[in-house]
Amino acid sequence: MTSTRKSENCDEEESLHEKPPNDRIHNVIHSDDLLRMGRYSILLCIFVEVAMLSQLSNTMLMVYAGAAPIIKSCGNMTFSSNEEACSNYNYCKQQDDITFERQFYGITEQFKLLCEDAKLEKMGTSIQMIGVMLGCLVFGQIGDLYGRKKPMMFCLCMCFVFGIWSALSSDFKKFTIFRTILCFFNGGQSTISVVYMIENIPKRSRGYISTLISYSPNVILLGILAFFFQQWDRLVLAISFLTVPAIVILAFLHESPRWLMQKGKVSHAKKVFISIEKFDGVPVSKSLNEVELEIFLENEHNKQVEDANTKVGKQHSFWHLFKTREIMTGTFVIAFTFFATTLINYSIMFNLGAVAGSIYMNSILIGLLRYSISLFSGFLDYKFEKFDRKMCHGICSLLTISIIIAIIGFCLTDTTSTFSSLIRVGVLLSCAMTSQAIIVASIASNELMPTAIRSISYSTAQLFSRFGIVVAPHVFHLNLYTGNDFPVLPYGILLIIGLADFLFFRFLIPETKNKPLEDFIVNRRKTILDEEEKEDEV
Repeated sequence: MTSTRKSENCDEEESLHEKPPNDRIHNVIHSDDLLRMGRYSILLCIFVEVAMLSQLSNTMLMVYAGAAPIIKSCGNMTFSSNEEACSNYNYCKQQDDITFERQFYGITEQFKLLCEDAKLEKMGTSIQMIGVMLGCLVFGQIGDLYGRKKPMMFCLCMCFVFGIWSALSSDFKKFTIFRTILCFFNGGQSTISVVYMIENIPKRSRGYISTLISYSPNVILLGILAFFFQQWDRLVLAISFLTVPAIVILAFLHESPRWLMQKGKVSHAKKVFISIEKFDGVPVSKSLNEVELEIFLENEHNKQVEDANTKVGKQHSFWHLFKTREIMTGTFVIAFTFFATTLINYSIMFNLGAVAGSIYMNSILIGLLRYSISLFSGFLDYKFEKFDRKMCHGICSLLTISIIIAIIGFCLTDTTSTFSSLIRVGVLLSCAMTSQAIIVASIASNELMPTAIRSISYSTAQLFSRFGIVVAPHVFHLNLYTGNDFPVLPYGILLIIGLADFLFFRFLIPETKNKPLEDFIVNRRKTILDEEEKEDEV
């Protein structure tokens, strides 16, 4: 009698612990379909937005900190132009009473990196971007091996620490060292955070969320920050403290369930999905049944392992980017897109001081243009199936190419001063277009690559992107190295690179819109042949 009561109590406890099955899991084809835009996704998007503000601010700091002032006088000499001042710069360097006309008090003024010494500032910027490149490489591998959350937390903390130290730098050498170390961790978090976001939002929302949560609005915020602080060390401190909210929010987020499944941690992935539903406030009657969910995830995981013919938990490296023709081609095309669009974007951004108008207003206008175009693209992506990744990238590329051709025409006809306002609009619009092309390439990269190498592949694209930023400060200052001033040359270089990017992206990679994410590397050609053999056997 007692044993019967015990068994009845156990049955009651089990029935309370396990929710009754519902039809929701039966309507799901892929685990990506379990994701929904709820409270958790919104919190995750807020985290990525705050992290991106930190990332962009650290990357674009030298747009303001490296802005060169105009020398008006020094000692007993007064200058009518900056060219005249630079011809007497050796004399001015010895003087303590140099008078400047400036928009922002940067390191160029504090450490006297002016005229021919501007090469040092450009070289320092390039060295910082090399730090970003190395961070992309290292943390791309770490993100695929050890997860998304912990490496991001470490990178954010290091960005905060070295940001404070760089603000206290007493000379240009220390400033460059601290900023390069900071940029190493900045490259790490920028690589992983985008992958983390793509893996944790519904596939139908990837396009518009990636345009909504992007660098574009942060260009505006950075311009406002620079306007209010107007000194490089104060701006660096403000940027450093921007990482604190991101650190706090990340502490409440989960590891990516997509990564957990790829590593064979299906039970842990199930707990994450259940926790997300609780956080979203899903009613018990509509929430997922834990037993059915685990069976579903196990079946999907086993099928992907079987299709890929791989081992669970297998370690992947950069060599796996060459394992199949599709992955190798996709990686290199997207990497080139990142290089080309970043080179065009940042070449113009680092040269904003030479463009008519206020450096703050130009930056804010670029941000407004970028964000307006991003939101419009996101709307088109969500509403129209035919507005896919290739179409969006193609429109942005062709408009940028047209603007560059027009500017070359103004340079060749010596009418740049006459059409300075028109050139300004074209320059700002080209920055907005290249920014949107980068967003599209980011989405395509993460949709095309399997989870096992998603961070590695994206870090390779980021590596080429940072290489573009390394080269960018020098594009419009080639005369410092060649001794010849040829205004058309920089735009000619950007034109050739822009054309190549358009053609490669258009014809060499498949469309990825609304495709489910894969976990393992699958040789599609081999899979097709195997299916044909099975059909022949039947």
